[in-house]
Order: sequence, then structure tokens, then C-alpha cells
Amino acid sequence: NMSFEGTTQCELSWDFQGSSPILQVTSPGNTPAQSSHEDRQQVPVLIKDLCQGRLNMEISPVGGLSFTQASTSREDKEGLYDWKFFNAIVSPDEDSPTRIRDVLYDKKTMYKLLAVTKLVNADLEKVLRYFLTQVWRAKEIFDQEGISEPGKVIPGHKMARLISLFLCGDISQVDEILPIIRRVVAGDGLDVVRVKELLRKHVENYDEWAAEFDRAAKWAAVMLGPMTFNQGFVECEVPPSAESNQEIYVGIPTAKDIYDVLRDKP
Repeated sequence: NMSFEGTTQCELSWDFQGSSPILQVTSPGNTPAQSSHEDRQQVPVLIKDLCQGRLNMEISPVGGLSFTQASTSREDKEGLYDWKFFNAIVSPDEDSPTRIRDVLYDKKTMYKLLAVTKLVNADLEKVLRYFLTQVWRAKEIFDQEGISEPGKVIPGHKMARLISLFLCGDISQVDEILPIIRRVVAGDGLDVVRVKELLRKHVENYDEWAAEFDRAAKWAAVMLGPMTFNQGFVECEVPPSAESNQEIYVGIPTAKDIYDVLRDKP
């Protein structure tokens, strides 16, 4: 703008006419243009909701980026992918976690992300697919148990029930999980051995990811373990100035002396 504050405001709009950009992958040493249709893989990058949009972009004097609703927009676009979606990525606020969570729950978007990721890196796609599958499974369990707020998970028995449902699909492991939770609550730390036994028993392909599970368990043990703290300083008893050695104040004017000088000053 012309206020010399170093800010920038502009309106961004795009419209792919309902079509998405295409990501193409072919064998090393070849380009998609040189390869036949059978020798290359391709997938649309964007879902239909992201093929058209309009929003305002603002850059602060210190380089902060944020998005707002476009002032010239002829339609008030609502849904997961309005300006709030982009703002949740670049300038998170108190509503951003909810917006990102809703996007993760949107299977249409996540399947598109998995398809794109698979072309880029097949191993990464496997990890991402496993993660999203567990997120969707956790959502189903929370919905079945009527869990809508984090506070409803806090009771130990409820937490053990949810973990058992997540691990094995039933509540058969509640009696095994509850002592682990109670130990952490009591400040005695996480029982890493019992946690790893539960994971080995109920997690598919545990042996393939044993090193990662081991690091995660040790990290959790540090986070949930008892913490040492330094003993606070003991404040020494300080006697009132009137009862202390008056010789140390010789030559220092008292408050009465200061007020007398100020009163006599013309």
C-alpha cells in the first residue's frame, strides 16, 4: 500500500474450469512427453472444490502471511476449502486445529492425497495410508463412545476402554491397560515393557516397525515420566531497616530530609 508501513494486500483468484492439473510420472531417463500412455502414470492433483477459488492475501510488515475472504467475491464460498482453510495452514488460530481435523476426516480429499503421494514415493504413501486409517478408526471409536471433547477422555477407565478398542477392537485389554494409566497418573512413569508387549500382541507388522515403536515408547516414557526439579531458594529473613545497623546509612538522606529540601525550595 501507499502508507509506507511495509504491508502488502492483494487478491488471488484461480479457475481451472473444473479441470485439475495433472501429475505425470514415467521411468527414469524419460519424460512424459516422450513416453507412451502405457509407460506413464498420471493422477489429477486437485479435488473439484480446489479447482476454483478467490481470496485476499495479506503480508504484514514482518513477513507474516494471512488470508481473508475476498472483498470482491460474488459468492460466499463456504465449506472446508474457503479462505479459512488456507489461513489454517499459513497463519493458525484457535479454530485452525478443528479445520485441519475436518480435512483429515474428509476421505475424498485424503484419497486424492494418497494417490498423488503414491506417484511421488510409494513407501511414503504406505506410511501415510496407515496413519490416515488409524485416524479414521479413532474417529469411528470416538463417535461410537460419544466422545466429542478431550475432557471426556480423562477418566482412567474411559481412557483404558478407548485404547483397548483402538488396539484390538474390543474391551478385552482394559484390565491390562488400566494399571499402566494409573502408574503414569501416580507419577511413577510409563511401564515401557508392558506397553511394548501390548503393541507386539495387537499391532500388525510390529516386527517390521519394531525400531520405530521402540523409539516412540522411549519418547513417551520421557514425556510421561517423573521429573526432577531444583530446590527453590529459601528467602532469608530480612529485619526492618529501623532495626538494622544504622551505621551503614550514614550520609544517606532520609525521606524526611528529602521532603524538607523540596518544601524549602522556591
